[in-house]
Amino acid sequence: MAFPGALKLKMKRRGHFLCCLCHALGVEVHHIVSQAEGGPDTEENAAPLCPSCHTTYGANPDKRKFIREARDFWFEICEKRYASDPDRLEEISGILETAATKADLAAAVNKIGELLNSALDRPGSSQAGRKQEIEQLGGIVGMGVGFNKYCPKCQTSVGMMVGDTGSCPTCKTPW
Repeated sequence: MAFPGALKLKMKRRGHFLCCLCHALGVEVHHIVSQAEGGPDTEENAAPLCPSCHTTYGANPDKRKFIREARDFWFEICEKRYASDPDRLEEISGILETAATKADLAAAVNKIGELLNSALDRPGSSQAGRKQEIEQLGGIVGMGVGFNKYCPKCQTSVGMMVGDTGSCPTCKTPW
C-alpha cells in the first residue's frame, strides 16, 4: 500500500517541499523501511526525498538511520525558519504603541499650517523676512531645510509634503 495523499502532503509541507538530504525541489515521499520489508505507511517511516536521493539512498538499508536523522534535523530547521519570536513581537508591539497615529500626523500638519499662516499674516514684515521665517519654521518642525519652492510673484510657499508640479499651485508661475 502507498502513503495516503494527506500524509504525503503533510510530509512535503513539513520539509517545505524540499529534499531532507540535499534540499532540492521536487520531492517524493520515501518509505524508509520499504513496503516489501513490511514498512508501514506512517509518518515515522516517511521522508521527503528528491528523485536523485531516493535512488541513491532509498534502497540502502544501511542508510535508514541516516535518513531518519537527516529528516528530523531538516524538519527542525523548517519549523524554526518561519517561527515567530515572542520577544521580538513584544518589542515591535511596544514600538507601535509609541508610533504616531494618522490623527497625530493630521494634527501636526494642521499646527504647521497655523504657524505658517501666522508668519505670512504678520503685518510689517518684508517679503524676504517672511520667507526667512517660513524657512526657519520648516526647519523647526523637521522639514529639513524648509520649503522647496517660494513663488516671488504671489509669495506661495510649497513644502516638501505638498509636492512639486513644476509651477506655483496658486498662480501657475513656472519655477
